[in-house]
Amino acid sequence: MARRRPETRFDELLCAATEVFSERGFRRTQMADVARRLGVSAGALYGYVAGKDALFDLALRRAFGEDVAPPTLPAPAPAAGELADHVRAGMRRRLRTPGLVDALASPAPADVEAELTALLGELYDSLATNAAAIRLIERSAPDRPELAELYFGRGRGGLVERWRRYLERRIAEGRLRPVPDTAIAARLVLEGVAWFAWHRLGDPVPQAMDPALARETVVAVLARGLLAGGPRS
Repeated sequence: MARRRPETRFDELLCAATEVFSERGFRRTQMADVARRLGVSAGALYGYVAGKDALFDLALRRAFGEDVAPPTLPAPAPAAGELADHVRAGMRRRLRTPGLVDALASPAPADVEAELTALLGELYDSLATNAAAIRLIERSAPDRPELAELYFGRGRGGLVERWRRYLERRIAEGRLRPVPDTAIAARLVLEGVAWFAWHRLGDPVPQAMDPALARETVVAVLARGLLAGGPRS
């Protein structure tokens, strides 16, 4: 007979799994690694999940803020294509930049500096809020091609393209500084924000910084570098 789930222990299991998968990637992570992090026997994990695929799926969904507690245990492995569906849904729900979408559909406002600052802040917050899910996907994507296509191809690639179009449009309107290549500038924006929003948390020799000041500084530096009318080289 299937057992009811113990709330606290199940969440602790997913937390430990997220840490281990994020450190080792999907292929190199073994159930024993997660059990060791949790402080239980490897066999005990199979009372919670059917195997590594089920554990990885649940960890990803939890990282995207989904309530994944199953009504009974052990939780089954996802069906074919279901993991990709869960990641796709999580990205659509949590990695959204509606302000950028709106800006692409509108002419430049009177205060472009306020618009650009808001868009950079929106990007920063989206990446910082979902740092656990992004780290988990990036670390495991080499072992899961469906994740690589979803995240790097459609997710990151689509975001870079939207920023490229935004920069190109505002530059053409004379509201942002011309750059040699808008695609490179868009990638610079994304990678600069991403490093401070979440990559820095995995820095082996981290620089101590206040999270709010990190956000404020990154947004200010990028915005001032892109705005028209500043000092030119």
